[in-house]
Amino acid sequence: MNYRYLLLCCLMACMACASRPYTVINKGIGGNSTSDLLLRAEKDVITLKPDLVVMMAGTNDMVNSQKLLPFTQYDIQYRKLVQRLRQHGATVVLMTSLPVDTGYLFQRHQRTLYDIDPNQRIDSAVAIVKAIAAAEKVYCLDLHDIFLRRGEPQRSAASLIINAANMGREDGIHPTAAGYRLMAEQLYAYLKQHRLLRKHHRILCFGDSITYGAFMEGAGTDTGYCYPAVLKRLLNKD
Repeated sequence: MNYRYLLLCCLMACMACASRPYTVINKGIGGNSTSDLLLRAEKDVITLKPDLVVMMAGTNDMVNSQKLLPFTQYDIQYRKLVQRLRQHGATVVLMTSLPVDTGYLFQRHQRTLYDIDPNQRIDSAVAIVKAIAAAEKVYCLDLHDIFLRRGEPQRSAASLIINAANMGREDGIHPTAAGYRLMAEQLYAYLKQHRLLRKHHRILCFGDSITYGAFMEGAGTDTGYCYPAVLKRLLNKD
């Protein structure tokens, strides 16, 4: 057997794999909760056969007064999503939900509809996601903590979350272009740190309006300023 020939073939195959461009698919839809993601997981994720799925879900379950879920139900539905994605061979990376500006939130949603402060609900959801990641042996990037450590949410023009000062919108939930860029940069670094990029060239981002890229150029696509688009540019510049 010609071992040198076999070694050369292996090296060429590795180089070909490494040189393949990355595909990033944006499957975020505004207003989606874990209930909605369960309904479209087959069509929007499984049939597309991604190598890696990045999922961010929970903001609507925790702060959208029309879609609030008890923590137990959120846990059940989120766990089902993770299990379905894993069953079809995808590597799964979870991202925790961002903190919100409740002052802006209560301008659109009645305060009396919340049994506890919405950010306390998000804190509980973050704990649930981390526990599911550990139990199901999938990856988890804690974006919630990253944004908190940067002082978010805040009302200044420099905030990473949309407000009246930076975009003229009393939003308090969705990231600015700089916020989406930070998300993509943190995810890119996380994927590299955990060596998830060598074989995972088809990446699908699954979630709600934050994945979609609300209020951004290129929303719902792999172009512009939503985090999947920024991630794609980071991946393909190497």
